[in-house]
Amino acid sequence: MEESEAPIYHLIDLTLALADRTQALIGEVLAELDLTHALAGAVWQLGAASTPPSMRELARGLRCDPSTVTFLADRLERHGLATRTVAPGNRRVKLLALTDQGHQVRRRLVAAMVAGSPLGRLSLDEQRRLRALLAKAMSD
Repeated sequence: MEESEAPIYHLIDLTLALADRTQALIGEVLAELDLTHALAGAVWQLGAASTPPSMRELARGLRCDPSTVTFLADRLERHGLATRTVAPGNRRVKLLALTDQGHQVRRRLVAAMVAGSPLGRLSLDEQRRLRALLAKAMSD
């Protein structure tokens, strides 16, 4: 490894380690809630939305194909965690929103993440700076 590659190599390595630890953190909660990581990701995204997103918008947020969101929506509805409705003004567009039970599940997921995340070791100011840097790195 060249010296000029060292910082980016270590950042990538730490990012992957953080992702692995984050996945492990919620594994127990997911098993308890009978959810997969994909379903939990959908619940996470839906709960963060200020208004119910369309299925296509959710697919963009999850970085997946819209057909995958249809599968996830079916599963979320069977679990009683989300409902699909028709968008006002366009019957072809389906919106997906969390139910009350879905919001409860999301609160449990968030609590599990906050309680065990290595990012919790950072001060609030450090968390804000890291968020800004990551947002800058991920911007298009």
